[in-house]
Amino acid sequence: MNQYSIEVSGGKVIGDSVFFRTADAQLAEECNRICAFTDMLDADPAQKKERIAEYKCAKYRYAAVSLIHSTVINNNRCRKLHNLESTHHLLLPFDEIFKTQAETLALYETAEANEKPDYSLYYAITAFADGELAELEGKIPYATDWEKVELEERIGGLQFAKECLDQAWLHRKE
Repeated sequence: MNQYSIEVSGGKVIGDSVFFRTADAQLAEECNRICAFTDMLDADPAQKKERIAEYKCAKYRYAAVSLIHSTVINNNRCRKLHNLESTHHLLLPFDEIFKTQAETLALYETAEANEKPDYSLYYAITAFADGELAELEGKIPYATDWEKVELEERIGGLQFAKECLDQAWLHRKE
């Protein structure tokens, strides 16, 4: 058993898909890159004070990327630990989002049984990210200068996370 496998009842081992491993790796790399930068500044208070704007921007970006990363991880982990077929292999809040997407729900229904968890995970999390993006973009016209910077950093982080999901989806069969 490797770090991408989990043993469930009866000794059955379920491994992670190429889609999940690729998305997880890309999102984790960005989170680690941001944390290395902010940790470096945390270790040097004088430099942190000098670069506080960059530090805050990095934290806002991290908040957005880690939101998508943790959502992908938790949905994937829970689908393996529990029988989530009745909720399209998703945690309930994300299944509710997924069920509103008629076109992607139809794609899910016609997918091979072993691909259905990836279909629902990709399309549900992408729809979730789109909802988060729309909410943040709707706040920009009313934001002060610094609030606008925060929103733009969060938006950039969400867009990056979506790009990671898109790339992982395109390469899932490799």
